[in-house]
Amino acid sequence: MPFGIKFGAEAKPEELEDESEELLEERAARRPTYDVPFVPIRVSDFDKLIEKGGVEKGTNFLLSGGCGTGKSTFAMQSVYNGLLAGEKAVYILFEESDEKIKRHMRVNFGWDLEKFEKLDRLAILRINPFKIARSVEASLVKQRRALLIQVEQLELPFVPDKIVVDSLSALSVAFMGNTENYRYYIKHMFDSLNQYDSINFIVSETEQDPGIYSRTGIEEFLADGVIVLYNVKVGMTRKRMLEILKLRCSNHVKTLVPYNITPKGIAIDYDASKTALEELGAKK
Repeated sequence: MPFGIKFGAEAKPEELEDESEELLEERAARRPTYDVPFVPIRVSDFDKLIEKGGVEKGTNFLLSGGCGTGKSTFAMQSVYNGLLAGEKAVYILFEESDEKIKRHMRVNFGWDLEKFEKLDRLAILRINPFKIARSVEASLVKQRRALLIQVEQLELPFVPDKIVVDSLSALSVAFMGNTENYRYYIKHMFDSLNQYDSINFIVSETEQDPGIYSRTGIEEFLADGVIVLYNVKVGMTRKRMLEILKLRCSNHVKTLVPYNITPKGIAIDYDASKTALEELGAKK
């Protein structure tokens, strides 16, 4: 059966119509199950938006949104609350300095990241994106005809429970419009993240009301989940809304959900989502 699915003798599709519901249930019970642990994201009420109350270990999230929507705050809040629960995390920066992000998180939200650095449970790594771009270019030129192209691996100080890459916007600028090289590296990055069995957030800057959620489209295709943060203009004000656009491992809420950025971090108002959506529709 070219391009089709070959069934075993026990499950021929022409036989299914004649089987009783009891026999079908018995067969379903004999199917193998895969016990993959689900872990919470730990950002306000975000886990209530997911049917299973968390996501599979090894999930790669694309975290997209416009300027000022709180993408870095969302990612760091998940990291910080995870650290409080005993997790380990690596935060990779392509643009902002580690001292600056630690200062902002401490002043704005009271999150003491240095304490966990001293305990060797948090590592904040500043990586030069132009060095990565040059490395990819040199590797492709040297091994253009090779089946496997080697790119310098990033060595992490420990095996983390969460990894954040912040952000793809700074990385794409370093490739200076060379979309082919950039797409190659993004594929390599996702493949590398998969080996850690961690929850990974890859931050992507978009327009305020995006129709495209990444620079080239390959990022959202490779990701297991896509979270979009909106800052919607309504009259003379803006309302922040969150959407789970994609999630492979579990069913999830399909509506836009309001959130605010407070002195304690992102606060998701799941209970008020329907009211906020009705109000938004009435004002348009």
